[in-house]
Amino acid sequence: MLSPMNRQSPSRRRLLLLAAGCVSAARAQKKSGLPVGLQQTAVGRNIQQDLPGTLRAVAKMGYDLIEFSAGTFMKWSLADARQVRTLMNDFNLRCRSTHNEIVSFSGDGLAKSIELNQIIGSDTLVSVRGPGSAAAPPAPDDWKRFSDQLSMAADRIRAAHMTLGFHNHEIEFKASGATRPIDILAANKDITSFHLNVGLCLKAGGDPVAFIRQCPARIQTLLCQDFEGKARWKEMFSAAESVGGLQFYLIQRTDGLSLVERQGDDLLDFAQKDLEYFRGLYAQSR
Repeated sequence: MLSPMNRQSPSRRRLLLLAAGCVSAARAQKKSGLPVGLQQTAVGRNIQQDLPGTLRAVAKMGYDLIEFSAGTFMKWSLADARQVRTLMNDFNLRCRSTHNEIVSFSGDGLAKSIELNQIIGSDTLVSVRGPGSAAAPPAPDDWKRFSDQLSMAADRIRAAHMTLGFHNHEIEFKASGATRPIDILAANKDITSFHLNVGLCLKAGGDPVAFIRQCPARIQTLLCQDFEGKARWKEMFSAAESVGGLQFYLIQRTDGLSLVERQGDDLLDFAQKDLEYFRGLYAQSR
């Protein structure tokens, strides 16, 4: 059983009070359009300390979705996953996709990831880590083998009525020789659900709008972070929702990037402010 689910602590009470205080603000922010979700890393510490209270708070802020990371959900039993699904149903919160390491794309790891994702309602397995490391940058052939490895899982993923996704970091938008790793992955038609991290694409010198147009109908979500104010939000929103076939938005805080400048250490406060800022950005783009 997930111990944070049963914990009654000052931290949990504080989360619930914050959630209640956010109700009216969330209703005022809520606009028609695509769902908006929160990537778990934005409130990772809170998730580990008090999963139910954090999910409740996130929902009350006005988020529609939560995206779990493998470091959390792959440790769950099937009973844990069912309990999480019940909580999300109670809070009117959904999970459409999960972050996954390469272990989730072969053998028992793939079987477990598919089963857990189906229980919590997710329909997309997203790969978040390519081959090699920053200390030993992989060559184009390494990226091709990695892409082929993802493709080997594609038939089982499709058979489960799910899609295969990829979440970029900086490295994929930096050329390795004459080739960018992201171009190798974009050429793999088994990857139908790209999760485009805007801030990391920009930090690497990439052009998010150009990538959206490179992968029509395959941009499942934008992970909304900025880098040095370079994001062309209006153009990105338009391209993603038309050419890209966008299904939902995700807000993320990681790698020193965000939408709103970080002040203090209250992750739930950051999540609320990021959502408010995103709603404003989106409204201005209409």
